Amino acid sequence: MNLEEMQQAWKELNERVARNEILHREEVKRILNIRKESQLEKLMRLEKTGLLTIVALCLFCIYAWTTFPGYHLPTNITAAILLVGSLVLQAGRLHQLTSMKRAENLEVQIRYALRYKAAYNRTYLILYPIIILFAIMLVVNFHTLFNRTLILLLLAVCLIADYFIFHYTHGRVKQMIEVNRELKQIEEE
Repeated sequence: MNLEEMQQAWKELNERVARNEILHREEVKRILNIRKESQLEKLMRLEKTGLLTIVALCLFCIYAWTTFPGYHLPTNITAAILLVGSLVLQAGRLHQLTSMKRAENLEVQIRYALRYKAAYNRTYLILYPIIILFAIMLVVNFHTLFNRTLILLLLAVCLIADYFIFHYTHGRVKQMIEVNRELKQIEEE
């Protein structure tokens, strides 16, 4: 093999390697985009489920308040404030996720994800004291042992479920931020 043939073979090999590298990079970007969209869809489903649950609770409370008007008025007012506040915060978080989905720039998506995470934490800091006060009001207003046990049992079940939902959501947000950072790093190369 002479020098020219060797240079030609080397050039062809370099071209093949470059094509494979470009294809590999595009494949990695495609996989990361799919992972990001999957995490975002899971969060959207979770937030929509939460919104529907709060709407169902609102409808149940409206029915209960029209059936028994004036019954334990302070508890009803606290429940109404809690439900309306939850409804507004849940709708706000759902709006944040749709804004994140519409954003094209990776840096903007990372910012939206961090804002979503901060808003999620703020929601917990705001609502948990109100929920605890509401539970105390329920325990004080319903005097029988059965009612108190039922209220505390439901509160414990809700807190355990909320613990798992909280960590599930934070895991999804963390994965989405990592994927966006990896995509940004690939685009910068």
